[in-house]
Amino acid sequence: MKIADLIGFLGWVTAISFGLAILNFFVKYINKKYINKLGKEKKQIVDLYRKIMKLIVKNHKLLGTIAIFSVLTHFIIAFLSNRISVTGIIAAILMATIFSLGVYGAFINKNYKGMWLKMHRVMAFALLLAIAIHVI
Repeated sequence: MKIADLIGFLGWVTAISFGLAILNFFVKYINKKYINKLGKEKKQIVDLYRKIMKLIVKNHKLLGTIAIFSVLTHFIIAFLSNRISVTGIIAAILMATIFSLGVYGAFINKNYKGMWLKMHRVMAFALLLAIAIHVI
């Protein structure tokens, strides 16, 4: 396997794991705005949605952890092989900050309504844009 292929693979592992992690926000939002308002005649749809939502929410921290470790490995290999890019550095810094905020909120602060959560979410959307720019 070539270095470029390994860097690319790790980049995609990072993007996919982050993409699955950010689904946490969307499934909760959809549940709150739409699924909770469905009547009893839609019970099967509600139950299926909530099973999927539970799986995504349960694995949010794991997926974020996979994303940070894969981006760090991606970055180190790119740096050591002189394939570093400014857009990649920006995306990696954003991801590290998001991860740090997540660790802070989940294990130190434990207040799920604080400013850290708002920043965690806003930066996650900024990271979506940064990853898109980096890949392009």
